[in-house]
Formats: sequence, C-alpha cells, structure tokens
Amino acid sequence: MKITFPHMGNTYIAVKVLLDGLGLDYYMPPVADRATFERGIENSPEFMCLPFKTIMGNFLDGLDHGADTILFGGGAGQCRLSYYGDLHKEILHSLGYEFNYINLQLNHLTYKEIMDKFGPFIKGISKATVVKAVTESAWTVFAVDGVYAKAAHVRPREVKHGSADGIMQHFEKRVRTENGFGNIRDAIFEAKRALEAIELDPQANPLKIGIIGEIFIASEPFCNLEIEKKLGNMGADVYNTMSVSMWIKHHFINAILPIHGKDHAVEAAQEYMHIDDVGGHGVNTIGNAELMCRNGLDGIVHIYPFTCMPEIIAQSAFHDIEKKYDIPIMTLIVDEMTAEAGYITRLEAFTDMLRMRHDRQKPQSYNVSRSSRAG
Repeated sequence: MKITFPHMGNTYIAVKVLLDGLGLDYYMPPVADRATFERGIENSPEFMCLPFKTIMGNFLDGLDHGADTILFGGGAGQCRLSYYGDLHKEILHSLGYEFNYINLQLNHLTYKEIMDKFGPFIKGISKATVVKAVTESAWTVFAVDGVYAKAAHVRPREVKHGSADGIMQHFEKRVRTENGFGNIRDAIFEAKRALEAIELDPQANPLKIGIIGEIFIASEPFCNLEIEKKLGNMGADVYNTMSVSMWIKHHFINAILPIHGKDHAVEAAQEYMHIDDVGGHGVNTIGNAELMCRNGLDGIVHIYPFTCMPEIIAQSAFHDIEKKYDIPIMTLIVDEMTAEAGYITRLEAFTDMLRMRHDRQKPQSYNVSRSSRAG
C-alpha cells in the first residue's frame, strides 16, 4: 500500500508525521507545483472552485507516482451538497484510476472515525503506536501554526528586512525532506529560536490586519499568492483566523471532550445570520469579522475562491459590520485566472488606505491574541 494526499497549507507536515509514525509508505505531491495545478484544472468541471481543482491535481500526481490509496479530509453539509470528495473519486475512476479512498469527514472528526477508516491499513500496528502517531501529528499541527504566527509577528517589526522570510524558507525546505517526528520537531524548534533571535524595531507600529474566508484559500499560500507574507512585507501584522489548528481544535478536540466549548465565531455571527451553518465556513467568516472588529484591528481581508456560495452569503453581513465599527473589509476572489500584479496592487492600495487612517488616529490598545490564528 502506498498513500498519497493533497496539500492544504502546512498540513502536509502533520500528515508526514502521522504516516511516518504508523510506518506507512506514502508519496507526497510537490508543493506549489504549477504543472500539477494545471492538470487538476484540465480534469475538473469548469465552475468547480479552485480548491477542488488544486486537490484534483495532487491526486493525479500521487496516483501517477504509484500511490494506490488516497487520504482526503473533507467536510460534510451544504458545501457542494456534500458531494465534494465523492466527485473527485468519480472523476478519477472515469479516467481509469483504481485506488482505495480514505475520506475523513473533518466537520465531525472523531477518534472512532479515524480508527474505522484506517483500520484495514493498520492491522498489526499496536494501539499504543497508533495513539502515539496521532498525538504527535496533532502536536505538530499546533506547533507549526505557532511558527507561522511568530513569523507573521516578526515581519513588520524586523530591523533587517527579509530575515523572517529567509528563516521560513529554510524551515519549509527542511520539513519537506525530513522524516519522522523527532526530526520535524527539531526543525520546528530551530525555526522558533531563529525567529526569536531576529532584532526588532522597538518603534515599529504595524497595521493590524485580519484574514477571514474559506479555509483552503486562506491557508494555502500557493492559491492565495502568499497573502500573509505579502501583507507582512507591506508593514502589517497579520492575524489569520482560518488555520488548520483552529479547525482541529473545533472539530476534533472539542468533539472528543466530554464538555464542548462554545464556538465564539458562530455565536458572534448570530447578530447578522440567525443560523449556525450556511455551508462551508460562511458563518465563521461573519463571526470572525465581528470578533476582529471588536478587538480593534485596522482592517480585514476576506478571501475566497470564485463560485464559493457560503462566502458570497457571508458578504451580505459586511456592510453592517463595517458601518458598526468603521473598519474596512476588502474582499478578494481568486481562481486560476487571478493575475498576481493586479492582486498586489489591490493589497497595496488597501494597506496604504489603512495606513492613512491608522496615522490619523491616536495609538490604541489591541486585544487580539495571537492564538486567534488557531480559533
């Protein structure tokens, strides 16, 4: 058996830790590979969203490199009428591929579901080994998001421009080639120490910009054209609400705890949308916009893939939120035709406008916790 899996942001690091811990063979598609991306576009329905097409390209590349099992984590509910993952499978079968398909429902992920889906593939592996691999993988998700959060904090404050980017490039190169939890953990600690050693400008007063939207686009640098890095290098401290660790916290950890905590984003959204689900991450988008505005950010970027109906619905609440808090929200819609030059121009114009507003106002206290990146 040889497993392949699609990319979504930095999730590949935790997946590598999980599969290495279980001793399973796998093929990881290359990160941000244009040829793989274009194959996905060619073999997907025209009006499917960019995440669907990107994932399709990863599947094709993995199967072409000898994988016979696909590991996929999708959602259930109203997004694409719950048929998202099944459509991938049907298209691949129509192209002549034969494979096993492990489809984890991330909206309601439980330890039992993990064991049921992986059961046939981990026969002979002790329960202690499985628990250890899952635990190490979960730790990795949160630790890696912590590294990216630290980089986002450092970029607009560093004395030597580009220091954080250099460290993150080295970190990403290393974790793509390293295997095993111990080596990945060492790479994480090394990156954290390096980021903490960067000299910061004590007089820096960066903009505070939040990112909301659909989780794949918000967390996948290849598809969002590295929005966190671009905004950081434009002088903004970026708070991305749609991190992988946030999703695991709400949909896995909370699900297995005897007492479930409140979903503050869903709760905050009720003022504008009296429902807890419109599909995808639409309600979370509204709630996160409300929470960020309460915390006094300078502006918010709403980003999502073209044709994403839940995010289109979410936009209907933005006028009221902007009016209530006098905080601008800019929407970016991306697909395979998005031109980077125009994209950068919009980000530059938005940050210039926020800077002028920021400089006209007195310094204020920001209450946004860096943990907001993880929910």
